[in-house]
Amino acid sequence: MISPSQNAFVPGRSIGDNILLAQEIFSGYNRQGLPMRCALKVDLRKAYDTVEWDFLSAVLHLFGFPDIFIGWIEECVTTPMFSVCINGNPHGFFKGSRGLRQGDPLSPFLFVLIMEVLQLMLQQLIDQNEGFSFHWRCKEIGLFQLCFADDLLLFCKADVASVRIFRHGLDEFAKLSGLHANPKKSQLILSRSAQPMREHILAALQFQEGHLPLRYLGLPLSLAAIDFGLPTPSP
Repeated sequence: MISPSQNAFVPGRSIGDNILLAQEIFSGYNRQGLPMRCALKVDLRKAYDTVEWDFLSAVLHLFGFPDIFIGWIEECVTTPMFSVCINGNPHGFFKGSRGLRQGDPLSPFLFVLIMEVLQLMLQQLIDQNEGFSFHWRCKEIGLFQLCFADDLLLFCKADVASVRIFRHGLDEFAKLSGLHANPKKSQLILSRSAQPMREHILAALQFQEGHLPLRYLGLPLSLAAIDFGLPTPSP
């Protein structure tokens, strides 16, 4: 049900899988003479707080959960009431209209299912567009993203066509889910060999330019290579 590129809250998978893969992919980004490649570090604006409830319901139906189970989930997500605390005193009592509650043990698992829809949408766009080119050394395993909860990395060849496919997928996902990429915090990381394409790709993407070393899942990713071959995602 959950693709190998997602490793959060899935039994048998580890945060280390993402870190090792990302480190190996970024190794050699400073070397000239290698194929042009790039990565998108996508920041989802207020991720849990902006999930549309109608979309969540559609996702649960998509994955084949029984109607009675979906009803229970909707009851848990949509019925809580909130107050605003001002100077230590609660004021008001109102219902929410969207979002998953932080600290709710259900929320991480529901969010994984939501992000799986992004994976499926991007995969469909890639399959339908001959203009997409995979990141160097990623085509053989079909790798174009790493996702750990709301920490999202996308990888492709550094060309405008491939980046536009990612951008289109993110925009369509945002319309459905309420999860928008924050262009002020999202970053494009280019390999040294891709610098001639820098202005064109930044214009197409509208992200900030990022540089290595880069912090990912709390750890810095460097330019140094790991001394073993590219691992594959956990099954």
